Amino acid sequence: MSSSPLFSVFIKFGAVGGSGVVVNLACLALLRMLGLSNNLASALAIEVSIISNFILNERWTFRERASQNTQRFHRAFKFQMVSLVGALAQWTVFIGFNILWVYLGLCADPNADLWSNYAPLLSQGGWQAIVLSPPQVGNWVYVSQLIGIAVATVWNFLANYYWTWKVDHEQADR
Repeated sequence: MSSSPLFSVFIKFGAVGGSGVVVNLACLALLRMLGLSNNLASALAIEVSIISNFILNERWTFRERASQNTQRFHRAFKFQMVSLVGALAQWTVFIGFNILWVYLGLCADPNADLWSNYAPLLSQGGWQAIVLSPPQVGNWVYVSQLIGIAVATVWNFLANYYWTWKVDHEQADR
């Protein structure tokens, strides 16, 4: 029984994505060690993994489709746009789960009552304060990042499969 081409490509895309997770989390850890805020470190780690993933997808996952069309810069731009939507989803989930950890009392200082500080900001629409002064949730930050990555994966795969590396049927028939 042979698997579908879509499934085979998804497996490759997933393997590249897995390497992107390693790149993302390693960058996040490195940038946090260098003193960057969690939110800025997360955003930069996401972009580094986007660049890494494009290179690997271009050369391996979608190699046959990439060879049909020589406009690599155009594909890189599309990949970046797709990835930015995915990154926005990932980053929003990242922030949301960090707030959830505070709400559940799973923060860096278990004795701190951070929720009483953040709950009024949320009810008053003070999202900018949470983005600029994020809650410190210790290692839960990595769980938040992984959940965000999972949410963005389906969007990224489908948009890239059907748009970035879309098969040009006219060229394929020649």
